[in-house]
Amino acid sequence: MKKNGLAKVFVLTAVALLALACTKDNSNEKKVAVLLPDASIIDRWTTDKANLETVMAKYGFNTTFYEAPESEAGAAQQVEQLREAIQVGARFIVLTSIDYKKINESGLLAKHPEVKVVCHDRFVLDNPNIAYISSTDTKEIGRMQALFLLNHFHASGATSMTIEFLEGPENDVNAKDYFEGAYDYLKKYIDSGQLVVKSGKTTYAQVKSDSWLIADGKKAMQDRLASYGAGERPDMILAANDNLAEGAIEALGLAGITDMPVITGQDNTAMAMSNIKHGKQAMTIDKNLQDMAYNTAMIINSLIANAPVQTSQSISGIPVLYSKVTLKTVDSY
Repeated sequence: MKKNGLAKVFVLTAVALLALACTKDNSNEKKVAVLLPDASIIDRWTTDKANLETVMAKYGFNTTFYEAPESEAGAAQQVEQLREAIQVGARFIVLTSIDYKKINESGLLAKHPEVKVVCHDRFVLDNPNIAYISSTDTKEIGRMQALFLLNHFHASGATSMTIEFLEGPENDVNAKDYFEGAYDYLKKYIDSGQLVVKSGKTTYAQVKSDSWLIADGKKAMQDRLASYGAGERPDMILAANDNLAEGAIEALGLAGITDMPVITGQDNTAMAMSNIKHGKQAMTIDKNLQDMAYNTAMIINSLIANAPVQTSQSISGIPVLYSKVTLKTVDSY
């Protein structure tokens, strides 16, 4: 009887330990880290975080969120957050890089090939250790902005118009894509003299801003206005996002200009909605952040299940799943 009782205790203890081990394993299997910029510069990251929290919870992931400011110090902080996430056992990471070059320089992804990384919105260039990208077609966004301006030009009946560019910083790899997508459509009009860039700044290196801050957009617009006479302004401004558009609006206002040019934007922020309603900004692009968050979580779920994700395109050999984008004007609100 004692032997049988002891055997039963042993069996029950073994089963309990096995169950505990399985619970730990399952928990680790669904351990996900999400690294995002904070909303100190661009408001939309608050929305991204909320959307990702909702959809990650629906999938039952054990998710830890990390945030850092979009600055040089924040980029270094994000590298340390990535290191910490890996050290505490996250094997699936959602990453929106603050400075993709800092991620690459850290060597963390190369040192930990077992970690599966999904880039959310911004992709990490020149790094083969990315599993998937969940984003929008960044060049298509630039093309949409350019086509909107070209439609305005053609509809005006003018033989020529002036245009200036306000683009994002080079630490965000998407920024150059926005410019290239737009410039591919506008180049022939600039070369023919139908669109005139009075500042002469027509390369990404010349039109990139120091950051996505409104203040840097304002500084860039003041730089462009130096090529115009008192009270003059360009007919059109291709601003890559709503912050840069707001910076342009502020700079133009300080210059005494009340009749705003046709200004583009991106992100569909509350600020942009107000500017569009009041005739200060002509359009913005809604990146459908709920759709993007769903795609990101779906990819993570497939990676956990070791199941393939159906994608039809790639960036530098890395499969990408695009979320839809929508052009918004005053008629949209």
